[in-house]
Amino acid sequence: MAILIRNLFIFFIFTVIGVGSYGFWTLEHRLRTVNYSEFRYCLQHHDLVSITFIGNKVIATHRAGDSYETSVPNPEKLISELQDRNIQIKFKKDRSQQIFDTFALIYVVLLLLTVIISLSNKRKLEDKEEKNKFASDKLILPDSNAQKITFADVAGIPEALEELQEIVNFLKNPDQYADIGAVSPKGVLLQGPPGTGKTLLSRAIAGEAEVPFYSFSGSDFVEMFVGVGASRVRDIFKEAKEHAPCIIFIDEIDAVGGSRAGGATASGQDERSQTLNALLVEMDGFSSTDTIVVLAATNRPDILDPALRRPGRFDRQVNILPPDIKGRRKILAIHTAKVNLSPDVDLDKIAHMVPGFTGAELANLVNEAALLAARNNKQHVEIEDFEFARDRILMGVERKGMIMSAQDRKILAYHEAGHAIVAKTLPDADPIHKITIIPRGRALGQTQQLSVNDKTSYNYDYLKARITILMGGRAAEEVAFSQKTTGAQGDIVQATEIATNMICKWGMSDAIGPQAMVIDDSGFLGGAAQRLEMSDKSSELVDSEIKKLLLQCSKEATNIVKEQFYLLKQLAAILLDVETIDDEEFDIIMACHFTDKIEAGIHEMDQCKKCPAKDSCIHSKIKIIS
Repeated sequence: MAILIRNLFIFFIFTVIGVGSYGFWTLEHRLRTVNYSEFRYCLQHHDLVSITFIGNKVIATHRAGDSYETSVPNPEKLISELQDRNIQIKFKKDRSQQIFDTFALIYVVLLLLTVIISLSNKRKLEDKEEKNKFASDKLILPDSNAQKITFADVAGIPEALEELQEIVNFLKNPDQYADIGAVSPKGVLLQGPPGTGKTLLSRAIAGEAEVPFYSFSGSDFVEMFVGVGASRVRDIFKEAKEHAPCIIFIDEIDAVGGSRAGGATASGQDERSQTLNALLVEMDGFSSTDTIVVLAATNRPDILDPALRRPGRFDRQVNILPPDIKGRRKILAIHTAKVNLSPDVDLDKIAHMVPGFTGAELANLVNEAALLAARNNKQHVEIEDFEFARDRILMGVERKGMIMSAQDRKILAYHEAGHAIVAKTLPDADPIHKITIIPRGRALGQTQQLSVNDKTSYNYDYLKARITILMGGRAAEEVAFSQKTTGAQGDIVQATEIATNMICKWGMSDAIGPQAMVIDDSGFLGGAAQRLEMSDKSSELVDSEIKKLLLQCSKEATNIVKEQFYLLKQLAAILLDVETIDDEEFDIIMACHFTDKIEAGIHEMDQCKKCPAKDSCIHSKIKIIS
């Protein structure tokens, strides 16, 4: 707006100057005006040479050479009178109004042009200011008074911290490396699944080094207009050199750094290519004295352009993976530091309950548990709150309003009991953690298993046992009710996926051998594997091996359920009564079942003389039913 007002002010100044100049010129060059009587006198004495009629005015030229003008009351009468005189008569149209209209139109056009040009310049200036502010708005300067993130706030990834400590030392003491002739990595690529702490780790590096930190997202560079992203990249590195030493962090760099192998014909792809080219050039333009480190995070390193990952750009690739049980324990300690925990809460047990959880999921677990405790007006967060929060995260909200018929609940109880009995029978299976028939999310019930230790690899017996356990629910339904239901849908899908991976990815079939039939190219985001091209004969063999493995596991699950049918009925009856059984109660039921099977059959707490856990036996609350 200031530009428009300034330009309009200048325009009006020139208007005043122009009008004033024209007025002075008119006063200087205008004709002398006489009254009509003087004109008649000159006319009577034959002093006029020519007369020019312009409307009601006439311009008379004297014999002496000068001219003057006067108004004539009746031009027609004067013309007839002059016909007999030796005076030259001329006629001109009165164009004063036309000239005025023309000048007025030109004036309006010039005024509009001034307004349009002013608004255009205003927009360009705003775009330029916005472009210049793009980098500065993303700058986070170190503040001694503000709470900063350091390596003490990061846990569960000791290998990555050790790898990145060198970057911090370089930013703090660049001369130490320059004196010996070493050059610090120009770029570090943090790659791993979502929620593992890539962004947190980059902020911790800036906090440890106490240097300015530029934080961007890959989508910040992608615009509809070609060239905007490349211009932003150049501006970022230009400003970063002014604040060196510093860190430039680009989150989700795969949004702009995707491979160019597929070509770039569409405008959007062309914009990404130009932005990527600008990024590559700027990273190559670093001198050995530029103390600028580029950090980038992605969960799709497989789609990044090879030129971006070569040495000299992103020299190092650091994998940030989900923590192990020790890492989860340390992460929980950080997140529970500000939470009022009950004295009996064991963080080691909670860490054991949540295998595979990332740092973000653990933070969510602690927050959900605290919310539940506050909702129930508790003063401290208890272990039950963590278990409830875990179930809510994994399975969804408890569906309290769902009404199931007695027959459906009975089938569900037998289904979950079948899973549990098969899992307890197989020697290679993980221990049972909880059995429940309370609907949560999309699941009607669940049999939870927790491994003793985090597994990094799985053998054939364990995977086969896993498939057999998944088939145990359907097997229990068939043995108890001689029918199949849709409740086994999720189990069949999981079992088929495991069997497919065993045959096609892990080479666990003697008929096919160590040959990969599928490939997983989804980076750290998971997703379905894609089957490679193969002949019809090979495809039939693969399908046959998968089906053979699934049928074998299903048959084994059915045999186990038939052998333990007495226990199946007991466990299903208990589930119908209490709905949820934890690991301790399940071990008690199994111990009492085998003791009672030898002694008498049906018994209650006072009859369970040989029960190894009779002091805490759940028979005090429920009755074993044959």
